[in-house]
Amino acid sequence: MTTLAQHTQSPVTSGADLELSGISKRFASFSAVENLDLLVPAGTFFALLGPSGCGKSTTLRMIAGLEAPSVGSILIGGQDVTALPSHRREVNTVFQSYALFPHLSVLENVAFGLKRKKDKQAIDKARAGLELVELAHLANRKPAQLSGGQQQRVALARALVNRPQVLLLDEPLGALDMKLRRQMQLELKKIQTEVGLTFIHVTHDQEEAMTMADVVAVMNGGRIEQMGPPRELYELPRTAFVANFLGKSNLMRGTVSAVTDGMLSVEVAGRTILLPAERAVQTEGDVVVGVRPEKITIDRNPVDGQNQLTGTVVDVSFTGTTTEYLVDVAQIGLIGTFTQNRGQQPAAEGDTVFLGWEAEHSFGLAGDERVDAGVES
Repeated sequence: MTTLAQHTQSPVTSGADLELSGISKRFASFSAVENLDLLVPAGTFFALLGPSGCGKSTTLRMIAGLEAPSVGSILIGGQDVTALPSHRREVNTVFQSYALFPHLSVLENVAFGLKRKKDKQAIDKARAGLELVELAHLANRKPAQLSGGQQQRVALARALVNRPQVLLLDEPLGALDMKLRRQMQLELKKIQTEVGLTFIHVTHDQEEAMTMADVVAVMNGGRIEQMGPPRELYELPRTAFVANFLGKSNLMRGTVSAVTDGMLSVEVAGRTILLPAERAVQTEGDVVVGVRPEKITIDRNPVDGQNQLTGTVVDVSFTGTTTEYLVDVAQIGLIGTFTQNRGQQPAAEGDTVFLGWEAEHSFGLAGDERVDAGVES
């Protein structure tokens, strides 16, 4: 890929901090966003992740200036832009629908905004933008002659050449098939690293957010449930919604019976489950113990692990690289686990099996959590 340093006329500038302070957006019958505080440092690839109706797109529209917040302020690069119209903000948006002009060439599409600003270097900057997304060789084609992924990169180039301080991505890959979407995830991250802009990416796709973002904020009901690096959110969710929405989790209700050397003993349906206190939201009373399926070992014979369960396999699902098992554990319910397909299967439907995992892979949530929160139907 051609680097920006190789261009005397860089098509972009460096990013800027984005700060939302006390932002709320209320419509007549409901509140879409409630008291949102957020600071995104310059140059961050930031993802707003959540299900439909959680408030993520409304938040993006407020940053873009397409919606006005009911209360609160929006600052970009330290400048309060809350009252500024969208065309006066240093932001650009790339939508799921590429909105390319069918009668213009690829180069003319990218240069369109610059020409409207009467930029004398519009064509040169547009060519540099196309080189950045590796489409300079298609400059003279019309959008209809491009694939979906190529059209998305043209839309991205068009946004970048306008030199925004913040680039907003509203479900930009939603119209692509799975293979192309994964390819574009890597392309987008590569471009963001190259140009150093602040990217705000709205998506409902967990894998998309985990693959690209430096920081992910999981939204639910107009609020941020948890925010942090993708690995941190996945390995140590703090609510049942995050545990279930960001991947899969096995959640079990129990009561703390002892705390010894920084380790909680949690009684779960007559069994003792160990859990590091530092990985628990609360350390006394009723709690919810969680463990990710891939952390659990399954076999017909006893397995290693500080935590042990026994049950009956009720479902086996081959998914290609892995096989997923659902195990019915008495008084607890269904426990999910999966193994890599490297040889002989460790169990079959109807087998009595042993499950085991290390205490360090457990996490603890508040006892009043709904264990099905965040589970997608």
